Amino acid sequence: MGEGRILGIAYAVIPVADIQRSAAWFIKHFGFNLRHERQGYASLFRGNRPILDLIETDHGTRAVFEAHGRKRWVITFFTDDIVSLHAYLLSEGVKVGNIADEGKYGKFFVLEDPDGNLFDVWEHHDCELVF
Repeated sequence: MGEGRILGIAYAVIPVADIQRSAAWFIKHFGFNLRHERQGYASLFRGNRPILDLIETDHGTRAVFEAHGRKRWVITFFTDDIVSLHAYLLSEGVKVGNIADEGKYGKFFVLEDPDGNLFDVWEHHDCELVF
């Protein structure tokens, strides 16, 4: 293949009902920093790396879909300490599922933001994630 290649995913776009409320929620719970805010749009970064773009929508559209009768997420975050993160989010009243230990595939839990967007959180120490 030539020079032009996909090197990874730059960021994900999430529909929200209220930019300020959603940005504040992600900043509080995940330590993201806000960049490039304008009418109906905000970029959330971790340091200098873009993570999420929040787009305000007046439709009921959310980052979730159904497969085999179950709601599923479109984004998986990763962590190096899933137990501590899970306990913190629970203490903050965030809607989180139980931690599932899937052995060689790692540990996971699902969480929901205030708009009903679903996210998966993953801990796996044998997978290289380069930034």
